[in-house]
Amino acid sequence: MLLTYPALAMLFDGAASALMIAAGVLSLAALLARRSGDHARVDGLALAFCIALAAPLAAVALSTLAHGHPTFPVWDSPSRFLFVIPVFLALRRASTRPLAWADLAFPIGALATLFIALFLSRDWSAGDHRIGSKFLNPIHFGDLALAFGVLSAAALNWWRKDKPWVVALKIAGLFAGLATSLLTGSRGGWIALPFVLAIVLWQRGRGKSLRWKVLAPLAIVALFAIVYGASSTVRERIDIVSANLTQYQHGHEDTSVGVRLQLYKVAVELVQEHPVLGLGGHGFRDAMDSMARQGRLTPAAAQLGKGEVHNQLLAYMTDYGIVGGLALLAIYFVPGFFFARRLKSPSPAARGAAMLGLLFAVMFFVFGLTVETFDLKGTVSIYALIVAALAGIADRANSDASNSSSF
Repeated sequence: MLLTYPALAMLFDGAASALMIAAGVLSLAALLARRSGDHARVDGLALAFCIALAAPLAAVALSTLAHGHPTFPVWDSPSRFLFVIPVFLALRRASTRPLAWADLAFPIGALATLFIALFLSRDWSAGDHRIGSKFLNPIHFGDLALAFGVLSAAALNWWRKDKPWVVALKIAGLFAGLATSLLTGSRGGWIALPFVLAIVLWQRGRGKSLRWKVLAPLAIVALFAIVYGASSTVRERIDIVSANLTQYQHGHEDTSVGVRLQLYKVAVELVQEHPVLGLGGHGFRDAMDSMARQGRLTPAAAQLGKGEVHNQLLAYMTDYGIVGGLALLAIYFVPGFFFARRLKSPSPAARGAAMLGLLFAVMFFVFGLTVETFDLKGTVSIYALIVAALAGIADRANSDASNSSSF
């Protein structure tokens, strides 16, 4: 399932949600079919992971019910985290042999994004040619392409020393993801790259010489400089940010960056006014007209704010308060801590899965700083299932290694 998931999710509308639900149901059935004596022990780390996955739905339910307006449609996206708990638990008990091919999922997914960008794309903004898929806008589409490309490269020699054709496929996946991200022009996702490279250098630099630790970061900086100098697309998208900030300082607020800054400011004010449980489901959206009438943001910003806040944490905190914000942070930081712990595993396969999971969680956290990553059911399904699958694989491989060393 994991092998085909990223590609199918990119190519077909609704595939991400359908496959995630199917995986959850099948995993639950597999768990129930086992005798109780066969169940692996759920330790504190695994329990914390499961609680974190359940937290968003609990926070959304608490907030919406407390306001007397359940707004059940907003329960849909956070429920996707709950569906993947059986996936995590089932993979902790599964044989690792068929899972060893999961590393091909990411290059296949990245190549699928490039195929869409070249042959099945939709131009979402004719003025500046912002392409996405037919069901994912350029920001979400570009972010996912970038994530699959990064994971494609990070999966090199995950389970074993890769054969030449596998190495070629994974390198092709890296370049496909980067190319697709550039084609979409979604600059918010690029902010994740320095964090990704810092984690990789930190992990790979263990035991390396001082010379390596100095030269490797310098080489990365030089690479970014070369890309900025050679790519007109990168220069244009970054220069627009600078120009928008200058315009914002001079009172021209209805630019791409200016609108976001207005929405962030209003969101912070609303959180201060309704701190604990927020405004309830769709609270930020429903407050936009009132905010515009009060002059707290421009009509153009209010109109765009009805779509999203452009920040996942602020979106959860305005609608569901501090309770929602803590639940959202748990979705990033508890898996992140889980994967960081598994980086110390005696199993190379467990360390590989942990590195992929940590990179994916960090990238989605950074993506969420400039866009609502979990407002679309497809993106929340992709994040939830991949994080749960990688955590289950890491735990199983770690358990196998620990049991082998005990004999």
